[in-house]
Amino acid sequence: MSDISVPAHGLRSRLHRSATDPVNILMLLLLAVLAYLVLWPFIQLTIETLTWSQGDRRLSRDAVPGEFTWFHWLQATTGPLSTKVLYGPLINTMITGIVSTILALLAGGVLAWCVVRSDMPGKRWLQPILTLPYILPSFAIALAWETVFRSPKVGGQPGLFEALLGTAPPEWLSYGAVPISITLAIHYFPFAYLLVAGALATIDSQMEEGALISGAGRLMILRRITFPVVAPAFAAAFILTFGKTIGQFALPFLLGAPTQYHTVATMVYANLALGLDSMAFVLAIVLIAMSLVAIWFSNRFVGKKSRRFETISGKGFRSRTIALGAWRWPVFTAVAMFSFTVGILPLILLGVQSVMLIDGFYGLENLTSHFWFGTSNPEIAFGEPGVLHNDIILGATWNTLKLAFISAVIASVVGLVIAYISVRRADNPLARALDQISFIPFLFPTIAFGAMYLTLFAEPVGPIPALYGTFTLLVLISVVSRLPYSVKTGVTAVTQIGKELEEAAELAGAGWGMRFRRIIMPLASSGVLSGMMVSFVGVMRELSLIILLITPSTRVLMTVGFGYAEEGLSQLSNALVLIVAVLTIIGELILMWIGKGKMARLRDKQS
Repeated sequence: MSDISVPAHGLRSRLHRSATDPVNILMLLLLAVLAYLVLWPFIQLTIETLTWSQGDRRLSRDAVPGEFTWFHWLQATTGPLSTKVLYGPLINTMITGIVSTILALLAGGVLAWCVVRSDMPGKRWLQPILTLPYILPSFAIALAWETVFRSPKVGGQPGLFEALLGTAPPEWLSYGAVPISITLAIHYFPFAYLLVAGALATIDSQMEEGALISGAGRLMILRRITFPVVAPAFAAAFILTFGKTIGQFALPFLLGAPTQYHTVATMVYANLALGLDSMAFVLAIVLIAMSLVAIWFSNRFVGKKSRRFETISGKGFRSRTIALGAWRWPVFTAVAMFSFTVGILPLILLGVQSVMLIDGFYGLENLTSHFWFGTSNPEIAFGEPGVLHNDIILGATWNTLKLAFISAVIASVVGLVIAYISVRRADNPLARALDQISFIPFLFPTIAFGAMYLTLFAEPVGPIPALYGTFTLLVLISVVSRLPYSVKTGVTAVTQIGKELEEAAELAGAGWGMRFRRIIMPLASSGVLSGMMVSFVGVMRELSLIILLITPSTRVLMTVGFGYAEEGLSQLSNALVLIVAVLTIIGELILMWIGKGKMARLRDKQS
């Protein structure tokens, strides 16, 4: 009997330790929470498209609220308005998404090669300017484009193009597929630049030198060696860019709506504005499906050919820059002009536009400080006061900063906890599931993710209250949407921390909470702050994610600025975009300063 009872006792002891292990408890809790916040919204969104709602009674006499129906899917795919609601916007989305992605990859790839692989001068100060377009809100670039190429044929005052040249720009250059594709590419090319730059840094120069000795020309080396080995980075950049562009709402809306050029994302917004919620949810699922298909193709491409892309082995590695010779300064001039055009010029244009009394007149007599410092005047901007006297804008500024900082802190800490569990419990299938679920929000186009939360929190469910219209919901969706970034930066940081430090602390009697607080968080502070900076920048300029969830009491700068742009108050809209850009850069600098201080103190302790 004793031989049987001992193993049973040992099993019970192991089960007890496992059940009381704080890491296991935390892992199960996070799994349950993320399953509700990530998986269940998609299920709920799908259910909404397959059931009648109260508002459907005005669409069909057969509508019985709560009962199953294919009505919404049939209306979207085969109904009389399906071309305008789905197929036309779907074709427009594919056109702008693919064209902007190709342009972004070309620009990012060429710039990455110039900065990483060549001996071009001025790299150090050009790099931050090249990433500036992504820090700017997306529709800031749309506003800058409209400032230059506005067409009076659509309505309003002429743009800078007509003021300088005396002739109106062609309508296709002002609104529609061309400006949408170009501005999306300008906003998202930093994705491709950063990813391709990292891949180019790992190319062994010996391969290129060997090909050069064998008589291969520069173009052949670029085509046959350089490009093939960075193909995975291009594939990743393609997915990042394409997935973001198809879910982008504000930019296609501002540059497409004046000529009725709609994408799927703008149709989601339009249908919700008309009260056709279920139709909007069908379109949101279409967006999600497009993103998933693109990711599947990318993974299949990289997975099958991964052996072809190995560039670092045990045979030695050398990375040298390529001498441009007489082309050094021409290349520098071209890159500097591009950097100025896409990074600095939009801010200058928005700044000039924000001090113009009458939009479209560029004389010095038309300049005014009213939109910054003026009080309410019924003859200007429908009586809207300037930024510093506008209670709506001041309240939105506080909401924006509060949302960005709170979301960034929570996302970075939660991301670090998930990263810790994923690394330290790598052999546990539940830990792997937690890591995968935390990445899923990245797969959802932002406006589709907002639609999912609209359905999930519109009404109370059991003990969970209806959060629609609350600041809590904005924090919640912002945190969940930033988890993929904070978890990945956390994984990098935790992987570098040896287990022996925790084991020594455990032997000294420290519990898991103390070990995590006193060892993991300080040593992973660089990763935490990286996640915070990424989240802070993302939340500050976010619009598509929260546009469906905003109410008058929870307005942020981006939604207020978008509202002004819709109303034609471009001066106030431009001023708000500049404020967002400045606050984002200041917030990022503060986080960098805090991070440098923490790292300096950590080095002092280690020494």
